[in-house]
Amino acid sequence: MAQAVNHVIQQNPQAQRCLLAHAGKCVSVRVAGAELVLEVTPQGGFDPVVHAAQASAVALTLEVDAAAALAAQWQGQRLGLSGVRIAGDADFAQAMSWLLGHVRWDAEDDLARWFGEVAAYRMAQAARRIRNQGSDWRERIESDLRDWLTEAPRGLVGRSEFADCSAAAAALRDATARLDKRIQILARRRRAVRS
Repeated sequence: MAQAVNHVIQQNPQAQRCLLAHAGKCVSVRVAGAELVLEVTPQGGFDPVVHAAQASAVALTLEVDAAAALAAQWQGQRLGLSGVRIAGDADFAQAMSWLLGHVRWDAEDDLARWFGEVAAYRMAQAARRIRNQGSDWRERIESDLRDWLTEAPRGLVGRSEFADCSAAAAALRDATARLDKRIQILARRRRAVRS
């Protein structure tokens, strides 16, 4: 994983300069119970930390809520620090936030090395069209789901709605009983007047 992250950082010299100020510091990334500790190298990249003694010198801890990160991605938001709890060095946290918000993999550049620039451009265009189509589908699904949830007949009702409905039914039953009694009294008076 560190090699992939370093590859992306090497494509962005500004990211390397941002990390150089934090050379030697360690960051602990925790996702779904798994932990990865990375040390910032003097070249402006990351090396995985394998010794427990080095891991105790962690300057920054990032706890990623995978569900929140996936929800943000589903909504088309950039990765950033939404769904991430941070503890530690504030300057280092700011640098990591900048990296997460601004550094992106230049897939087209890597594809050009393997397939040539024209083919890489076409592949990247196709990937963008697929991503845009996925966004359109997501928006349609969300819209249809919202419509269905607001307009579809419900098989179940909540407790408070059931209690309100029961109270209204009891009030209607009592009013109907009073009306029935009144009609009976009026009917008796009418018969008494005729006789």
